[in-house]
Amino acid sequence: MESAVKKAKEALKNADAILIGASNGLSISEGYNIFADDDSFNDIFGDLKRKYGLRSVLDGCFHHYPTETARRKFSDRLVKTWVEDYTPSQVMKDLRAIVGDKPYFILTTNADEHLEAAGFAPDKVWEIEGTFRQLSEGKKPENRQVELDGFLNKYGHRNLVILEIGIGSQNRIIKLPLMQLVLREPNATYITLNLPNEIYIPNEIAPKSIALPGDIADTLATLIKREN
Repeated sequence: MESAVKKAKEALKNADAILIGASNGLSISEGYNIFADDDSFNDIFGDLKRKYGLRSVLDGCFHHYPTETARRKFSDRLVKTWVEDYTPSQVMKDLRAIVGDKPYFILTTNADEHLEAAGFAPDKVWEIEGTFRQLSEGKKPENRQVELDGFLNKYGHRNLVILEIGIGSQNRIIKLPLMQLVLREPNATYITLNLPNEIYIPNEIAPKSIALPGDIADTLATLIKREN
């Protein structure tokens, strides 16, 4: 693991640009789990859980409520507690520090707008499935394909680091296109952070890949730690 961290630090240092792919594992490392019936969910949504049988934030987002007012009660509370009241965590601060002043673009299935709150530019973050705020307001997800294409046209053939954070091994929405990009671009480096059982690197891109298994928060902190 130590040698892999060293290689990852070197790749990030030498990167001309960084393309980040992030999914639920990143949010979970902050303590926000859309799948969990945990203490946080019960503290915030306990009354709605008892009334409608909700078992998680994800369940609450797609539950068939008896009225529009009931649906809005859930979605407004979700936006208030997970988005508007959010203060950037150390996880997000570390990620922002890793990117530094390098050009970047972010693809994510997370809907919490935490990346923007942590200082990443909204026009460089593509929440491909939309945000909780858009869900609450009945708006469609924004499409940033043009911005992504422009980023790849400019940096795709240079030293591009694809930094994948918390994307499950079976996730294909973001993971597959990123791996295809690594395979296609001769100078791309693929760095993946996740729990050990969720790390997946196909043989075709293994020589260009760096796996950093473990707790995501700890790994991000390690990546910004200076060598003695």
